[in-house]
Amino acid sequence: MKDMPAEFFLPPQGNEALKRETIRLLAGCTAFIVILGIIVALTQGIVVSV
Repeated sequence: MKDMPAEFFLPPQGNEALKRETIRLLAGCTAFIVILGIIVALTQGIVVSV
């Protein structure tokens, strides 16, 4: 971590950039939770019928 510049840890400057970063983070977290849920459902033999 000592090789990373200080600017890496600062939030985006503009309001639009901050919104874009937040949306990306939420989408990534949601996708991770959904994929993890699918893996757990498949490995545990849980059947989801729609």
